[in-house]
This record gives sequence, C-alpha cells and structure tokens, in this order.
Amino acid sequence: MKSIITRCLLLLLCLIPLSLLAETREEAKEMALKAKAFVEQNDLDAARKAFQDKNGEFIKGELYVFVQDLDGNMLIHGVNPKLDNTNHINLRDPKGTYFVKEMISLAQSSSQEGWVEYIWKHPLTGKLTPKVTYVHKLDNSNAFIGCGVFL
Repeated sequence: MKSIITRCLLLLLCLIPLSLLAETREEAKEMALKAKAFVEQNDLDAARKAFQDKNGEFIKGELYVFVQDLDGNMLIHGVNPKLDNTNHINLRDPKGTYFVKEMISLAQSSSQEGWVEYIWKHPLTGKLTPKVTYVHKLDNSNAFIGCGVFL
C-alpha cells in the first residue's frame, strides 16, 4: 500500500510541472491579437522577422503565430520557416477535418475570428493530441493570423 501511495505522489510531482508549463487558450488568443496588431502596424517582412525570432515575444513554449492567406498559402510560420510559401488548403487531421478550410471560413465570417479544433501531432510527445487554434482576419488584407494550443 505504501509503495502505491509513493508511486502516485511521484506521478503527481512529475505532472505538476507539465501543467504549469502548458499554455492556455487565453494566452494563444492574446498572442494572436498582439501579433495581429504588429502585422497591421508594420509589414509582412518585419512580421516574419519578429514571428520567427526564437527569443522574441511571439514564441513562448508551444505557442507561436502563423499568417495564412485566404487561399491556404502559409505566408509566415513562426517556428518552421520551411512551411512559408506552401499551400495547406487541403490539409486534414486524422479524423478528416479540413481545419485550414475551417480557419479560412472563420476569417471570412462576419465576426472574422474564432476557434478551430482539430487533432495534430504534439511536437514534444509525438502523440496525436487535440489542438485548438484561434484565428483572426487581418484588417485590409486577404490573410489571417493564428495561434494554437494543445489541450
């Protein structure tokens, strides 16, 4: 019995730091809105430099921002610049959800913003994990900004 309690306590101690490091939906939305303001006050070249700076304000833990146009072209990917200038319109999660199309639909909606839920491979665990991404259309542009968090 004592060993079971000890194991449970050790497990809890291991999980607590992970939960403290996990970013939240609110942080994802805040980062996306901050990045939206940055793009609208600057240009895409300045945004690319800022968003892809690993020591900058637009990458925090698993949070990063991206900019896509309404045709599904990745204009800026915060942590993987190799994805810049690639099209993701037909990207699906393992359940068949065309989540980029859903992001585009939200950006084109009357509110021009919202959340998209899908399944994606977690970069730290390598496991398929639910993810939710906040998107918001950029003013005077055919693009939107996004920031997601694993649940």
